[in-house]
Amino acid sequence: MNAHTQKTSFPGPAGAIEMALDAPAGESRGVAVIAHPHPLFGGTMDNKVVQTVARAFTQAGWTAVRFNFRGVGASEGVYDEGRGEVEDMLAVVQQAAPGGALALAGFSFGGFVTSQVFARLQPARAIEKLV
Repeated sequence: MNAHTQKTSFPGPAGAIEMALDAPAGESRGVAVIAHPHPLFGGTMDNKVVQTVARAFTQAGWTAVRFNFRGVGASEGVYDEGRGEVEDMLAVVQQAAPGGALALAGFSFGGFVTSQVFARLQPARAIEKLV
């Protein structure tokens, strides 16, 4: 987290989804949505790799959005073997980045989910960066 971090939640497909928005110091170039490692093995939006990716995006002028998949932290629901987690990330994209420049990133299990979200969004939605 940084001085410009805002924690919030919104209604997702399985209940509330907890997310943190890390704003850049200046005007935002777009929104980067970042997915965390496997929920059953301690993965959360506060994972050090996820936080490092968020920090890199904010330093590059992007608004970084980290979120907890269903059943993690304050996010409601239960683990769904990747299927529901794809729906969670799609809901975060719709909530935090309904238009404009979009980047997607994920670490470990989050990388798998990110690849599925990328495939679902294409070709209707342009993705500027995929990490």
